[in-house]
Formats: sequence, structure tokens, C-alpha cells
Amino acid sequence: ELRLSNGTGPCSGRVEVKHNEIWGTVCDGDWTKKDAEVVCKQLQCGYAVRALNQAPFGEGSGPTWLYRVDCRGDEPALWNCTHTGWGVFTCPHYFDTGVICSGFSGLQLTGGDTVCSGQLKVKQEEAWAAVCFSQVNFQTASVICKELECGQAVDVVRGTNFGDRHELTWQEEFHCVGSEPDLAHCPRMLHRSKTCSHEATIVCSGETW
Repeated sequence: ELRLSNGTGPCSGRVEVKHNEIWGTVCDGDWTKKDAEVVCKQLQCGYAVRALNQAPFGEGSGPTWLYRVDCRGDEPALWNCTHTGWGVFTCPHYFDTGVICSGFSGLQLTGGDTVCSGQLKVKQEEAWAAVCFSQVNFQTASVICKELECGQAVDVVRGTNFGDRHELTWQEEFHCVGSEPDLAHCPRMLHRSKTCSHEATIVCSGETW
């Protein structure tokens, strides 16, 4: 088994692996984006945004199961990558690895007059999740419009009321500053209030600059 611990959600955190029924960590010898890519895909968390070392999500506990993991990026699981062997090298926990995954594999604006306006949805695994109005600010909209090649952000509008619809909703707030290359690179926090009353509707200028 594989999990990410101590991050903002299931798609960021310290890399932990379960072997012989015991959870342990991965030591950061040569930890790269390709290694992180395998972790994100294995957890169905989109693509790797960052591969981190030196315990960015705090020090773990238990054995350091894997060391010098070297992935090509297309392996089905982290332990299918080449490594030195299970638990053969004891590594101090301040070398524990961390990963930030995008958490989603795509985004789109739906139901608007053009492809450059509408309700913000992000793709989680095989489903599209709606993003709440309270999870997005104007800087976030700016990044989304740029990523979609839709010019500049014009407005973030309180969209339709969710009401009793049992639509899948995204669980994290986006805290972009506006200069990020895409939405996946924006800092995220777990959504403080678990309730979501309105969808986020984003309006871009629609022109590519």
C-alpha cells in the first residue's frame, strides 16, 4: 500500500509505504519528479507538481523501506521502480521524501456562453468535480484563464446553487498569487467549511494574448 501523509489532502504529503504490514517512509537519495510521477499516478492524483526531500511534511516514523528509488515514470507502482531493496538501508527520518500531486488531471469551464466562461470543474480520476465559489479567488481565476488560453480573468461569479444535487465537489481551496504557470502549481488548503452552497463561475476575456 501507498499513501501521502500530513499534507493538505490525499494528494500531497510525506510518501509512506506499507510492507510486511508496517508503514514506513522513503529516503530521498536521488528523489526526482519521475519518482513522484509514479506516486501520483498510483494514487490516481493526477500528475506530479513537485518532488520534495528533507522531510517537507515532517519526519515520519517506522522503517525507511525504500532508498535510491529510480523510476522511469511509467511503472505501475513505486516498488516496481529500481531500488536498493526493502529496508536494507536505514536512513534518518529528516531525509523522508514528500510529493505534491496536482490532485486532478484536467480542468474545464462548463455551461457558459463560450469555452472561456462557465462553471469551474476539475477532473478527479474519471469524474469531474465542481469547485465551490468560496474555494476560488480572482488570482486563481487569472491563472485558470491563462492556462485555458482564454486571455485575462474578468470576474469570479457565485454560480448556481448546489441545492440537493449530489454532485462530486472538490475538497480544497486554491490560493494562487496569479503568477503560477497553471492551477496545479497553486498552493492549496483543505476547504475549511465542508458545505458548499454555490458553484464557482469564471469569466475570462476570451482573447488569447
